[in-house]
Amino acid sequence: MSVFDGVDFNHRCEVTTDPWTREYYSVDSSHHQIYPEAVCFPKCKEDIKEVLHLASRKKLPVSSRGAGTSLLGQSLSAGLILDFTKYMNKILDLDLQLNTVLVQPGLVKGLLEKELKKHNKFLPPNPASGNYCTIGGMVSNNSSGPYGLGYGSILEYLQRIDLVYSDGSDGFAEGRDCDPRLRRTLSSFISSSRDFLTSYPDVSKNSCGYRLDAVFTRGFDSQNIFAASEGTLAILDSIKLKIKDLPLFRSLYMVHFPNVLSACSYAKKILRTNPVALELLDESVMDANIKSTIATENGCLLFIEYFYQTEGEIDNLQRTLTDTIQLGGKIIDDAHDLISINNLWNSRKNALNTAIKHTVGNRKPLTLFEDTAVSINYIYDYVTHILKLYKEHNLSYVIYGHLGNGNLHTRPITGDDIFIDKWSHRKQYEAMESLTLSLFTKVYDLRGTITAEHGDGISRTPYIKNVYNEHVVNCFRQIKSSLDPLNILNPGKIVM
Repeated sequence: MSVFDGVDFNHRCEVTTDPWTREYYSVDSSHHQIYPEAVCFPKCKEDIKEVLHLASRKKLPVSSRGAGTSLLGQSLSAGLILDFTKYMNKILDLDLQLNTVLVQPGLVKGLLEKELKKHNKFLPPNPASGNYCTIGGMVSNNSSGPYGLGYGSILEYLQRIDLVYSDGSDGFAEGRDCDPRLRRTLSSFISSSRDFLTSYPDVSKNSCGYRLDAVFTRGFDSQNIFAASEGTLAILDSIKLKIKDLPLFRSLYMVHFPNVLSACSYAKKILRTNPVALELLDESVMDANIKSTIATENGCLLFIEYFYQTEGEIDNLQRTLTDTIQLGGKIIDDAHDLISINNLWNSRKNALNTAIKHTVGNRKPLTLFEDTAVSINYIYDYVTHILKLYKEHNLSYVIYGHLGNGNLHTRPITGDDIFIDKWSHRKQYEAMESLTLSLFTKVYDLRGTITAEHGDGISRTPYIKNVYNEHVVNCFRQIKSSLDPLNILNPGKIVM
């Protein structure tokens, strides 16, 4: 018997409870599995309200879902799943004079980029899943990607959010202007705003917990509280974003270093040349094409890209970069037109797929601590610590990612069944838990973050209390209880 039996949806919200659909939506890109009660495909805000009214009456959890690319179980729920990709997936308005775009949460980032490109515009945050992830998911995780170095995360582009609270009431957030409930909630933290700016991680990318610091950084940006909130505070109905002009000229350089630590030792020097992207690719995730290009199975690659407005800058850029990396690295390929640049970037974008190919039986790269970030000042020491831990535990691993932000994605390769059956694999599970705690402790000591862009979800929520002091963690609880008093919006994520 379904919770929807006997329920009349005036707006004909599409609801499915069949076993196959529930099976499909019981997983995302993480190792978690939770079977939902039902899956809903809203067509408009009124559909969202009706579902939330029902969920409130029956105390059912509700989770929003985009493309299901979340790595930590963010979109999984034992209650109701709201999938926005089927109907609420459109561009509602494009204002080329004000450089803004208004979209629904289920719009795929890749489709948005195709439309923006027609007008020589773009939305800079570009995660590797950009061809299929949704804007709603990007906001919920505060996604960024390679250009996070030069352009920041999606949080920097939020202008306005229209939303629905768990009781079905309307809300909105646009800078200093927001609905009364949100204003009351956020205003209670104004006296602590200085504390937020000093007690948050000292990093250039952060998606851990609620971004109260970003609300008060430039005065009062109410919409920023929903970035990285993982659908735990409200359901997004529409999102207004800033967009930018495409750069006139681009140059991408592929630089070879003998190993990861050598590449990390040059990171600060390279950043002084002002790249918009500085990406690392270890030999463990190089595809066959890239290995044939560099004519070796060993070493480490950096992808370094620059945007500029004058064509003549290219010679100075290459000369400066060559001088910067001399003795340590060597430019082995470069690209200066869009087709060549995209071809070169494909090897970096295929890193996750290449990592997954390391799967043998049930052995695969696991997403435990793959999204930590530390200040670039500490990246060499931090990576040294990571490699030491892998050696001590005799683990193979993959490592790649956003070196310029101190945000390297690294994963041990081990059996995923240790999380499914902890008792039968107790020693392996305890070893992985020890490894995770040791690495996270190092992150805490360096004032880093355990979640730079992938979100907290089920996996990392228990560790949030170690990233922040008790006051900030209590503020998170207050925000959650104020905006979602029934605790039905994605419960168990961010706030336990």
